[in-house]
Amino acid sequence: MDSAGPLIKELKIANINFLMSLKNLEPKFATKQIQKDTNHIAWIVGHCVSHMDSYLSYHTGKRNFSQEERDYYAYGVSKDQIIEYPYSFRDLIDMYLEISSEYIQILEGLPTEKFQQIPSEEQKEVLSDLIHRISLHIMGHTGQIVLLRRMFDNPYWGFVGGVSEKQRDELRKEWLVWWKENKSEFP
Repeated sequence: MDSAGPLIKELKIANINFLMSLKNLEPKFATKQIQKDTNHIAWIVGHCVSHMDSYLSYHTGKRNFSQEERDYYAYGVSKDQIIEYPYSFRDLIDMYLEISSEYIQILEGLPTEKFQQIPSEEQKEVLSDLIHRISLHIMGHTGQIVLLRRMFDNPYWGFVGGVSEKQRDELRKEWLVWWKENKSEFP
């Protein structure tokens, strides 16, 4: 691999699509389960944030999520445990913005050879594969959020934008304006 640029671009595309899947979300839908055995949007978001927090920790040596939060957002957690949402969705989104920005900034500062190395003793994959993994993971969950949004409030909700850097920047500015104007509505 000659350049990490395409990998970071992939992650940035996943990141903006994830954010855009939440734009104009009505607060009442953040923790609504469509049926008892499904995850709600807040859990999906927290699951993705926890995953990225884990990857960030390979570079910083610290976790932003407590063990209790990691357990709540863990893959395979009982759906009965997520019915009552014990956290602040507003804080969760703000944490995602911080964690994703820091992670991308760290990746952009790494020398190219680091992308073919295993970043932590806990991992078995090289960094480039981990970036693909988290990008695909976030996009898969973005699809889940879009499907929930179609059921809850907008049957035409769709995604995949931000392929060009200019479009990503415009979408992010638009999203941040929406979040600033609406975040106080979320618990």
